[in-house]
Amino acid sequence: MTKISFIQKSLFFLGMTILCVRMSCATPFPEPDHANVPEWLVIKNLMFGDREIKDGSNDVLALYLNSQLDDSSTVPIMVNALMDQTDDAFIETLYLIIDRNPIPTAGVFRFHPDAGKVKLETRLRFEKFSFIRAIVETNTGDLYMDQRWVQVSGGCSAPSGKNADDPLLGKVRFRMEDQLRLNEPNLVQFQIKHPNESTLASDLEPGYSARFIDKISVEYDRKPIMTGDVNFSLSDNPIFKFYFFPKTAGTLSVMARDTHDTMFTESMEVGHGK
Repeated sequence: MTKISFIQKSLFFLGMTILCVRMSCATPFPEPDHANVPEWLVIKNLMFGDREIKDGSNDVLALYLNSQLDDSSTVPIMVNALMDQTDDAFIETLYLIIDRNPIPTAGVFRFHPDAGKVKLETRLRFEKFSFIRAIVETNTGDLYMDQRWVQVSGGCSAPSGKNADDPLLGKVRFRMEDQLRLNEPNLVQFQIKHPNESTLASDLEPGYSARFIDKISVEYDRKPIMTGDVNFSLSDNPIFKFYFFPKTAGTLSVMARDTHDTMFTESMEVGHGK
C-alpha cells in the first residue's frame, strides 16, 4: 500500500486544488515576484506559519540549476551551503519546495554536524512553470531561502520508466571522485536504480499504486550523516551527491525505502588499504 505522510497528503491535495484553479502555463511568461506567488503563500503558511524566512543567498546557501532546460522530468539542481557545519552553528534541515508541483515538498533532508559541510545535488521533475525554493533551518531555528524560476512543465505526468520489474531494481551505485581525505569534507554520490513513478504518470494502469522512493538514510560507521523524506518529484533513478566528514577509514551505508514497502541497502568500504 502506498505510504505517504500526513503532511505530504495535505500538500498533495492542496497542490491539486490550487493547480485546478490556476491558468494553464502552456507558453512562457515573465518571472513573477517570488515573494507573492499564491501557491507559495499557502505553502509557507502551512509549513512555517508566521516564522520569518530570510534571504540566505549571500552568506548561508546558494541554489543552482542549468538555465538551458529541455527535459522537465530530469532537472539537475544543486544546493551549496555557504557556511560550514560546526558544533556551534550548523544547518539541520534542508527543504526543497516546488511551488506548483502536486506535492510541493520535493524533499526534506536532515543533516548532522559530522557532514562537515552541507551540499546536495539531485534531479527533479517539474509539472508546471514554478519557483523551486531551497530553505534551510539552522540549529538556532533560523530559516533562510534561495530560489530560482524554472520554465519547464509536464515532468510529473510524463510516461513512467516502465522498469518496476527490473532485476536491478534498488541497485545502489557509489562514486567518489577522489581518494578518502580524513578530517575534511569528502564528496560522495550514490544513485538508486528505481523508476520513482509519479502518481500522475500518463501510462500507469488503473488501480496501480505508483512506486517511488519515500525515505533515504546515509550513515558512516553507523553514525548518521543525512536522512531524507522524498517523493516522486525526484526523477527516476534518483541521484544524491553530498559531503561527509570521516575521521577514520570506515563504512558508508545507504538505506532507501519505497512506497511498496521494499527496503534497499548497500554499503561501501572507504579508505581501507589506502
